[in-house]
Amino acid sequence: MRLWGYAFIAGLLMLCLPGLAQEPAKEHPTEKKKKQLPENIETFSRDFMFRPRFVIPTVWFNVSSRLTGQGGSFTWKPAMPGVVGAAVKIKKVYVSAAVKLPSDDRFKKIYGNTKSRDIYVNIQGRVLLWTIFYRDYKGFYLADYQKNYPNWNRDSLGYPKSPNLRVIEGGLNLGFNFNKAFSMNAAFAQTERQKKGAGSFLMAISERYQHIETDSNIVPAKQAAYYPSLNKLVQGNFFSTIVSFGAGYQFVVGHFHFTPVLLAGTGVQVQSYTQNIDHVNQSKLRFNIPTYANAKAQVGYNGAHFFTNVTYQLEFNSVPIKEARVRLIHNWIEFGVGMRF
Repeated sequence: MRLWGYAFIAGLLMLCLPGLAQEPAKEHPTEKKKKQLPENIETFSRDFMFRPRFVIPTVWFNVSSRLTGQGGSFTWKPAMPGVVGAAVKIKKVYVSAAVKLPSDDRFKKIYGNTKSRDIYVNIQGRVLLWTIFYRDYKGFYLADYQKNYPNWNRDSLGYPKSPNLRVIEGGLNLGFNFNKAFSMNAAFAQTERQKKGAGSFLMAISERYQHIETDSNIVPAKQAAYYPSLNKLVQGNFFSTIVSFGAGYQFVVGHFHFTPVLLAGTGVQVQSYTQNIDHVNQSKLRFNIPTYANAKAQVGYNGAHFFTNVTYQLEFNSVPIKEARVRLIHNWIEFGVGMRF
């Protein structure tokens, strides 16, 4: 009986072992991830990327009238010769920062001196993009002074300046990409490579805080009668919730690529600002409807180790203050080159 028992156990083992031997090995997470990617997207196994940047940024303070035929436009610009910085990517987190290049005395005499901070943190997924940003600019010059001050002597005085005009912007952007075959990573951060062209419908939700302050008159004297509310502005805080829609497409030829993107939208803005009326500061609380647009394009080369691109972006969010439409325009050209490790 004991021999029969051993034989029975041995038979069961013989039946089970082939099945055990044929059980498929577990797939490595990296290989599984690659199989889930669209066939035209290539990822890089290197988790670290370093990218020096040279940027020519501006935050324009542009004013135009909301009333037809009432008042002309004018634009204050920061005195920015350019900024240098770097972007670092570790896994999915992309952090970018830069510092302003020093300006000489001649430049300061002509344009003034702008103090600035510009911080940008990006977390890019396949479908969802998170962006946290902070911009702080103080000190502007009147770029189109000729139509408001035709007799101004720029040679001796430089541009008209507002050294205490300050613009702060900060917030959170959530972007949604509805086609996984279109990679915003490959287009702008170059953390992936798109092997053939694709496009997508895009959507964004933005929560933005904007602060404007000045202790000098930012409205040219010639325009003061057309902008009484802005002419009396001391400072203001503006909170906006904006929903925008658009599209993007990446054209690919080998490792070279070109990508235009356009978004536009609107939302709700809560305004809390202070005006100096008859030498008395008075607070106002208003609700308004801002407009928003974001257009950007890039052209570049995206190799296995080396990559480079040139990016142009124009983004504006309006701040309607009674009869005035203030547009805070973030406008920049960026030159980048980098390596993956």
